[in-house]
Amino acid sequence: MIKVEHQSEIAPEELVKPSIKFSYSLTSLGTQVIHGVFQASLIFYFREKMLLPEVYLFWAFMFFAIWNAINDPLFGWLSDKTKTKWGRRIPYLAVFTPIMAISFIFLWLSPTKGEVGELGVFFYMLILICIYDTAFTAALLVWTALGQELSMDHRERASIQVYSLALGVMGTLIALLLPSLFLDQPGREGFIYLTIILAIVQFITMSITALTVKERLEFSHVDEPIGFFDSFKNTLKRKSFLTTVIMNFFLIFVQSVFFGNLFFYTYYAIPEFNSDLLLLLVVGFTVVGVMFGTYYTVKVNEKKGVKTAMLRAIILHGLGFLLVGILPGIIAVIGFFFVGVGIYAAMTLFNVAFADVIDEDEVDTGRRREAGIMGINALVTKPAESFALGFIAIMLLLFKYTEPIGGEQQPQSDLTILGIKLAMGVIPALLAFLAAFVYSMNPLYGKHLEEIKTKMFKMHDEKKQKLQEILPKRAKE
Repeated sequence: MIKVEHQSEIAPEELVKPSIKFSYSLTSLGTQVIHGVFQASLIFYFREKMLLPEVYLFWAFMFFAIWNAINDPLFGWLSDKTKTKWGRRIPYLAVFTPIMAISFIFLWLSPTKGEVGELGVFFYMLILICIYDTAFTAALLVWTALGQELSMDHRERASIQVYSLALGVMGTLIALLLPSLFLDQPGREGFIYLTIILAIVQFITMSITALTVKERLEFSHVDEPIGFFDSFKNTLKRKSFLTTVIMNFFLIFVQSVFFGNLFFYTYYAIPEFNSDLLLLLVVGFTVVGVMFGTYYTVKVNEKKGVKTAMLRAIILHGLGFLLVGILPGIIAVIGFFFVGVGIYAAMTLFNVAFADVIDEDEVDTGRRREAGIMGINALVTKPAESFALGFIAIMLLLFKYTEPIGGEQQPQSDLTILGIKLAMGVIPALLAFLAAFVYSMNPLYGKHLEEIKTKMFKMHDEKKQKLQEILPKRAKE
């Protein structure tokens, strides 16, 4: 395990036990196992297995984007104002974990066009992805907020993210490699059995997190909740929030295009090369890049701070996509190493960067409201995932993708291959570079950030004292 903290320099109350970091990070494994399948397989499954035309896929993802945006700030605000003896995060994680697993299973059990027609398949998919995303949103939102509350030290936060990344990468590998064994075969029964097994893994791992991780009650019992509209006003006025959230929008879009286009790329982009071997090479180069990116980015975070670490990782991310888009043939897989370097920033280091935004907000408002701010972040960024899937559908339509006939995949034209490469390489590269440019204007670094941290720790000491006064009174009540 990578060492990312100097424990002698960290206040004892900010240290998190390795066992807690591990049990907390099990949710990363659980969510990546099934959400990785959701991202990578959804459009491929409904286009190739269910034969749903691109235009239906596009409109499904556009309607989905609207719902995707609405539910996040609502659940974030509700979580921040919740007060129970277990805290304000764990109850939501416990309730929505089983809903997430069940809806994921039923998503792939869609009736066929022959049974309900194209409109029937369209509405079935739309309803199920909305149910699944509601549960995913509620569970992941509170889990992310919980992780930021476990410690206020940026090195401990980075350490927690390394644990989460290690288990998350394991889940992502499962989500990318196992479905490919079934998706290029006729029929869908094997794939459905696989999704049931993965949903069980998700349910078990996330339940362990809910049962073993304890919250810091000084935030849920001492802080008074802020109003829903005041929450928006206080969040959207911050330059730190706006630069971070716009950067995150582009990264989520790029990452979703990467996962959503992966099977199209490995099956069709280099027709003279074996698709299974190409998938292994792409995943292999990406994983090695993630491992290097974790080590490199954590070191930069220690020495230069999270802003510099994020910027370097995002620029390498964009460089990787650019190489994928412009290098010829099999040589293009080299670019996926640099894509992997940036995935660490997109998947985990972002949470450390966003925690600084939340620290600044707490100093200004006197309230700690991770879930509310993350929910407003998701109002802007979550539609990026839907837009990315819609973007892939449009690219397939514009570049004349040929659907399977009789369950057999068909050769694609040079025009289609060009569209797949543009969607996988050049366009994501430009968006990654744009993300780096926007985030470079973030004000949270250096002495300004140090001043915020000093004020925040003083506030936390005061909240802990108030908690000791409140708990005995409530016990008597």
